[in-house]
Amino acid sequence: MSEFVFNNGEKSSISAAYLKKFNVAMAVLHLVQAILIFGLSLFIDEIKNFSVDIYISKLQVVEYTGTKPIFGPVPEVLFPFENIAGILLASFLLMSAIAHFLIAYPMNASYVENLKKKMNPIRWWEYAFSSSVMIIFISLAFGILDIWVITLVFVLNFLMNMFGLLMEKYNQYTEKTSWLPYWFGWIAGIMPWIVIVGTFFTFDLAVGQEIPTFVYVAIIMYFIFFNSFALNMFLQYKKTGPWKDYLFGERGYIILSLVAKSALAWLVFSGLIFA
Repeated sequence: MSEFVFNNGEKSSISAAYLKKFNVAMAVLHLVQAILIFGLSLFIDEIKNFSVDIYISKLQVVEYTGTKPIFGPVPEVLFPFENIAGILLASFLLMSAIAHFLIAYPMNASYVENLKKKMNPIRWWEYAFSSSVMIIFISLAFGILDIWVITLVFVLNFLMNMFGLLMEKYNQYTEKTSWLPYWFGWIAGIMPWIVIVGTFFTFDLAVGQEIPTFVYVAIIMYFIFFNSFALNMFLQYKKTGPWKDYLFGERGYIILSLVAKSALAWLVFSGLIFA
């Protein structure tokens, strides 16, 4: 296996040829799962018929104090989210499959050139779209049904990944690692989870019933899988142990892409069936 040489003269025992084969394998595994989820969704009623109403809150007069009107938000159904759960879940995995395929073939030369600079823009753009689709599913599952809140969750999660891209791009030009984009990414990325967990516990209090233990386990697992990518970046830039080699971290992202995304997709898929 030939050494990989970065632009700064550092070397890695992980070769570009190895990463190409690895990306091809990941593309196939993601694609197979995407096809499987889409196929199953055509026959499983809970997935095929999954539907929730998406609301918009309009400011209206809710009561009068004497002759003075009191305004408040009144939710109205904007549109039903229905008959597309299987398609969107499959697209979550399909986006990863497409990204790995692009990296392995038509964009392989630019992928290698960017790796020499210790960055991979394709990764962050794919994460920005795929993980934002997934967090919308998680939001809906835990009771976030307002269109504007859903929009903000999507945008904040998208920006979290853009800060990941900025972290790699900016630190090409610094002698000492600048963590500013990383912490901005955490701020953007943690806010949707604060909203999700806050809504979840509000629902618990409003209903007045105990939520099954598996639901608590599920939300913890969602959070861990979602944020494992940030841990990989942290270890990569701290150069901890084998993460001193940037390509070890790159391979870590590829493995996480399969493990975490597969787990998230099947967790949501199972949740829609047994909820």
